[in-house]
Amino acid sequence: MKSTKHKHSTSSGFTLIELLVVVAIIGVLMSIAVPAMMSYAVRAKATEGVLILEELRRRVEIDFNRTETLATVIPSSPVPDGMALGGPYYTYETLFGEVSDMWDRVEYRVKGPHRVLILKAYRKAEWGNSDIGLHLQIKHRADDTLGFRCTINNVVSREPYTPPSCADGSVDDWSSW
Repeated sequence: MKSTKHKHSTSSGFTLIELLVVVAIIGVLMSIAVPAMMSYAVRAKATEGVLILEELRRRVEIDFNRTETLATVIPSSPVPDGMALGGPYYTYETLFGEVSDMWDRVEYRVKGPHRVLILKAYRKAEWGNSDIGLHLQIKHRADDTLGFRCTINNVVSREPYTPPSCADGSVDDWSSW
């Protein structure tokens, strides 16, 4: 009698259920990672906003040291695009000569003897349509020096998107700092 051997083939590879589990895990990880990455991207752009305010701060300081007064427009800048809330405003393009995908305009408000520079962002779905605005307070001190403070003007929705160097605080608070 002849003996026959049957080869049993062993399956190698993944089952459909194993592949579905892997796809589900990747989907969950992506749903967590993508919003976090978007928040970091917006925060990086907001940090760029702080650098923009620093450049405008230098303009104000240079003009103040030269004239010993705070100007009612941003020094060394083109003609404002209009007036809003107690001071001139400039579109980003007017002030810097280029278009920004984040920043819409800069306002320069007179607050008694002080000034506030406000850098306003476009409202975009990427950052929950939040009004990402950075406020640089310019305080004219009694000893004829200037003090500066970056705030988010107590708007909680801005916190996830703004750099830590812009502390929570009100632009109308001139005494606590």
